[in-house]
Amino acid sequence: MAVAATGGQAEARTRHRKKKTTTVAQPPAAAPAAPVAETAPDAPKTTTYDPNAGFPERNGALSGMVVVIPKSELAAFGQPGPRHLNRVARAEPGAELALKLVFTGPQADADNVVDVTYDLQVYGPDGKLYGASDYRGLEALHGKITSGGVFDNRGKVVLLSFDPGDAGGTYTVKATLHDQVAKLDLPLMTTIDLLSKAPVASADSSTAAAPETAPKKKRRRRRRH
Repeated sequence: MAVAATGGQAEARTRHRKKKTTTVAQPPAAAPAAPVAETAPDAPKTTTYDPNAGFPERNGALSGMVVVIPKSELAAFGQPGPRHLNRVARAEPGAELALKLVFTGPQADADNVVDVTYDLQVYGPDGKLYGASDYRGLEALHGKITSGGVFDNRGKVVLLSFDPGDAGGTYTVKATLHDQVAKLDLPLMTTIDLLSKAPVASADSSTAAAPETAPKKKRRRRRRH
């Protein structure tokens, strides 16, 4: 088990099977990102999120969602232009993942400064807190903004990595955005399935004992008189 909050955006290789594709495109204004499109590989349906309309989960002007992506794709959030993100739905032990929050509608104060924090927890298939994954008051966005758009928690990202000994099943990620200026809270949730690897059968190095055989009886020869 490994869960950590980090401000870095180091790349790493990940291994995962089935995944959803999420596309985040930047708006013309100097905003972090917009709009977002999600395509499920098992359904020919594409849902496009308009940055002006926000995300389905919302509280007042604040809207957002939490997604699980490969850790290697964190660097895409620091680059201009459209971004195509692999939204991970299933992972194998050893995969290195990042928990990203994207949101719209934070309220700025009189100086055009926004202040958004978030809490995040990961729960295992048994419903109990996974490891030490109880984070409170992490910075999602703080500073001056000149326009709206889609923002994200690139300043402080929670990383997640499963160990081979972790129980397979559905893990639940719960996050809550806090707009400190507007005094609004927005609960968010997503899930990821950990795929258990089948144990590898090891060859038995011991040699099977040969079956016991009954000793042969000696035949007595009759003497002729």
